[in-house]
Amino acid sequence: MKLLIFSLLLISATSENSFAQDCLGMTFKTGMGFEMSHFNAKDKPTGKVIYQVKDVHKEGAATIMDISAQFEDDKGKQRTPYIIHYSCTGNELVADMSGMIQSMQSGGMKDMQMTLKSNKLVYPGKLSVGQKLSDGQLEVDMSNNGTTMMYMTMTMANRQVESQESMTTPAGTFDVYKISADMNMENKVMGMPIRNTMRVVSYRTNNQLFDIKSETYNKSGKLMGYSLLTKVN
Repeated sequence: MKLLIFSLLLISATSENSFAQDCLGMTFKTGMGFEMSHFNAKDKPTGKVIYQVKDVHKEGAATIMDISAQFEDDKGKQRTPYIIHYSCTGNELVADMSGMIQSMQSGGMKDMQMTLKSNKLVYPGKLSVGQKLSDGQLEVDMSNNGTTMMYMTMTMANRQVESQESMTTPAGTFDVYKISADMNMENKVMGMPIRNTMRVVSYRTNNQLFDIKSETYNKSGKLMGYSLLTKVN
């Protein structure tokens, strides 16, 4: 579950329908790769997610990117990869968070039928200090043979660009914007609600698809862990 939080994250393959496309000043093509490493609050590695651009194509005026994500734990054991979809229009980037549900299904919920009710996280094409971003939400029902077993919502609220700074990671040096948000999660298991609130601080740049760094804090303000962009191919 922590990796789903750190995250709300390449074997080369070619296709006749895949080609390089520009997206808000970024160029994407099949085979591009990214690596996001995860650490606990004491800087100990806990795993990484390897992303690979599988397909880039146009749908009307939008550029659509299909990206595989594969988690590898700190001992090198890999989970089944899942697909993340990004839609890029002329002025915003929209992340499809349903891949998180695919990850949960491959991680012990294979017998569950999952229905998405809402699924959207939007980033504007250009960030600026003081800017307020729209809420993001993931809402899903999990059922078994027609009986609802679990209902889950995750909302990214109060998203705001706080500052601008320079940040260096193993992937390079970036001019980043610090974005804070409240992550509110609610699970209802057999009708019993379980609620949790966290603070997420992410660092993004205008010319990279993924966060350069993302930190997660509990409701008391204590750091739980963080992710870091460590490779860009």
